[in-house]
Amino acid sequence: MSSVRRYLVGFAGIAVSVLAVVWLASRFDFSDVAAALGNANPVALAPLPFLILLSFFLRAQRWRVIVEHEPPVRFWPSFRALMIGYLLNNLLPARAGDLARAHELGRTESISRTKVLATLVTERTAELGFMLLLLSLVLLSYPALPLWLKQAGFGVAMVTAVAVGFLVIAHWMGQRFVPWLHGLVSHLLPQRLGVRFEQIVYSGLAGIAGMFRPVRATGFVILTALIWSVEVAVVYLIALAIETDLALGNALFVLLAIAMGTMVPSSPGFIGTYEFFGVAALNIIGISGTAALAFIVALHAATLLGSTIIGAICFLLRRISR
Repeated sequence: MSSVRRYLVGFAGIAVSVLAVVWLASRFDFSDVAAALGNANPVALAPLPFLILLSFFLRAQRWRVIVEHEPPVRFWPSFRALMIGYLLNNLLPARAGDLARAHELGRTESISRTKVLATLVTERTAELGFMLLLLSLVLLSYPALPLWLKQAGFGVAMVTAVAVGFLVIAHWMGQRFVPWLHGLVSHLLPQRLGVRFEQIVYSGLAGIAGMFRPVRATGFVILTALIWSVEVAVVYLIALAIETDLALGNALFVLLAIAMGTMVPSSPGFIGTYEFFGVAALNIIGISGTAALAFIVALHAATLLGSTIIGAICFLLRRISR
């Protein structure tokens, strides 16, 4: 992504977040929301830090599963790179933390950054596919969903289909096209850059390959199911703390709506858009008013603070170790 395009995406995301916050401010009294948050039950929130940390541990392990490398990628460098990436995504626009995540793991494990970035693309695509499966179950359970949510699901399905098709073609046929691509760019670039281009393409194909190994793909699916289960438990606990009646199935529905909503460009940390789509999902299942926004703000704060604090600790440990 060019620097100009990155700035444009960042500006558009901030504008969307500002509009979402303005919309929320016009419909809710933030002092009432703060009062509801102040009355939260701390006992119900006690297991929350453990569950949030467990979710990140599972995500680091899932990433390790699809990074095919010899020697195998170690857990701690994977976890540290993951959390530093989340930290910077919370602070910088255009998901710049993903680049830092790839750079950090590549540096500590001596892996091509291109290969690591390819694993991130593969990871996101596979998780989108898993999310679509869950969304299909939700559509069967909630037949009266609003049009915008059904359209969002259709949009996610289209993006996922294109991404899966690209990965499949790249994995099974990519190496056949590398010599042709190298010959094409060799007329446009100096020989040294042409060789470097070929190395980058091969590294990208190597990063995709992990998901096409049956054992690794099975491990990815199992870990993804565990991650979503832990995050549903987080939603359920926060609902208990805010005294909001939310069944486990509804907790999953809210998570899916937020996950689709946060694909919209927004400010770092999804400020505003997270709350907008979370409140909209709660309204669908009959939870509205101050309680709805207080619940979503608490959920967002827990995940945002958790990733930021753990990411900052990992970043400081990185600096100390260096």
